[in-house]
Amino acid sequence: MKFAVIGAGSWGTTLANLLSNNGHKVMLWAREPEVVAGINTDRHNPYFVSHLEINPTLVCTNDMDEAINASELALISIPSGFIKDTLEPHKESLRKLRGIANVAKGFERGTGRRISQMLCEILGIEPDSAEDHIACLSGPNIADEVAKQKLGACVIASPDVELAKTLQQCLSTNYFRVYSQNDRTGVELGGTLKNIYAIGAGIVDGLELGDNCKAAYLTRSLHELVKLGTALGGQAQTFYGLTGLGDLMTTSNSILSRNHRLGAAMAKGTSLKEFTESMKMVVEGVETTKIANEWGKKLNLELPITEELYRILFEGQPAKSAAQNLMGRALKAETD
Repeated sequence: MKFAVIGAGSWGTTLANLLSNNGHKVMLWAREPEVVAGINTDRHNPYFVSHLEINPTLVCTNDMDEAINASELALISIPSGFIKDTLEPHKESLRKLRGIANVAKGFERGTGRRISQMLCEILGIEPDSAEDHIACLSGPNIADEVAKQKLGACVIASPDVELAKTLQQCLSTNYFRVYSQNDRTGVELGGTLKNIYAIGAGIVDGLELGDNCKAAYLTRSLHELVKLGTALGGQAQTFYGLTGLGDLMTTSNSILSRNHRLGAAMAKGTSLKEFTESMKMVVEGVETTKIANEWGKKLNLELPITEELYRILFEGQPAKSAAQNLMGRALKAETD
């Protein structure tokens, strides 16, 4: 099949190359001229997953309409804060596609809308209607490991069942297993909300609080993720799958995780501003923490971990104080 992959960061480049290796015709859109030249000439992305040898059939371009018009399907791999401005000028081309799969994680800044909701608005369609040919790909997928063909799995969800099956077939390999789902809301929420708790996991590791603490923290984080995710419309079972529990485990333990690295750095005294200014990539968990904290208040949900992380990120609370606050809370039943 013919694919446009919009966004040549680590994940977009990795998936574009995977599709090419699977025999599909792929055009990868990149904003940076250096990336376009590097992929087309040297067969390497100079900025992201630079060790990855790019399939010779893959073509990179900075003309998005060229990529979309040459394709049947598109993967969107753009940080959530840039999706609307990037895609809005190309909505007429996007409407002609057989389907679109979002592979990024995050919420719309300010509104907290899921990316599928943003895409539906851009395309002028009603979510979950017969015209909704939008899918979401999520799971415990560190791009660098997939690029190195280490074994892994993910889940894809769409109200268009045939689209989900098509993408499942196109993306599956002997090292990357794709499962299907019908709970797109839960898949999107799980893949995004876990970024909050990955920051906290980095703090636990940065403070050297130990394995017992890490296990307890992750268990209570999953409890909190399920509480918020179900309140926002996701199915509880989804959050115990690849997009919730699976993604949480990977992002909370990998040194390749931006969110984990942020937490570890802040535990050692680095400020949020210092860390984000040193990164080329967006740390999605920061904005997600802010949005989730607001949701907790609106929905009257008790989200103690989210609240403490919000204070660390946005109010200057020391990480060590947050750990003490959580341990000092009133005793309660585990199911509460």
